[in-house]
Amino acid sequence: MALKTFVKVSGVNNLSDARYCAGMEVNHIGFNIESSHPNYTSPQDYKELSEWLSGVEFVGEITNTDSDILALLADYDVHAIQVEDLAQVDTALTTGKEVIFATDDLDAAEKAWSASGEKLKYVLFDPSKTALDAIATAALSTPIVLAGGFTDEDVEGKIDSLNLFGIAMKGGDEIRPGYKDFDALADILEALEIDDLA
Repeated sequence: MALKTFVKVSGVNNLSDARYCAGMEVNHIGFNIESSHPNYTSPQDYKELSEWLSGVEFVGEITNTDSDILALLADYDVHAIQVEDLAQVDTALTTGKEVIFATDDLDAAEKAWSASGEKLKYVLFDPSKTALDAIATAALSTPIVLAGGFTDEDVEGKIDSLNLFGIAMKGGDEIRPGYKDFDALADILEALEIDDLA
């Protein structure tokens, strides 16, 4: 099984989501690694979750502008770092990890791509404030992973028409330990599955 495009799932905080995403061959699974974040995954929980998984890369998600990236990374063995402040991009790049910039502003997206020397892995873009045609134009020069604005019925068309590098979705809390409703993720991921029989 494989997916037709690059997929990131953000804010994962439980083994059910993590195992499901890995089984569906999602590319990136993101964990909030700041203790002040409401969806925080502690270093111990991260270690336990990540040891169960293979074939997927892990992203440390940083949302605060004053977070010490280097100090946070001491406790997390991640493949990539996601930041939301242009001022953090340079520091993130010095770690040798892949760097993702998250924003809902196309100007900021293009500035981050340029300021990084085009070294970002991609820009995670929330499209809620932006016209689709503007995203399509920006995506010709900046690798954009779209965080929302699609359904299982139109996701393939939008990937093509908007020139996207990929898409992103969010994980969610378990209903109870070991029990999770995957409907929201499953509909999109199943729409993107490559048919092995084709």
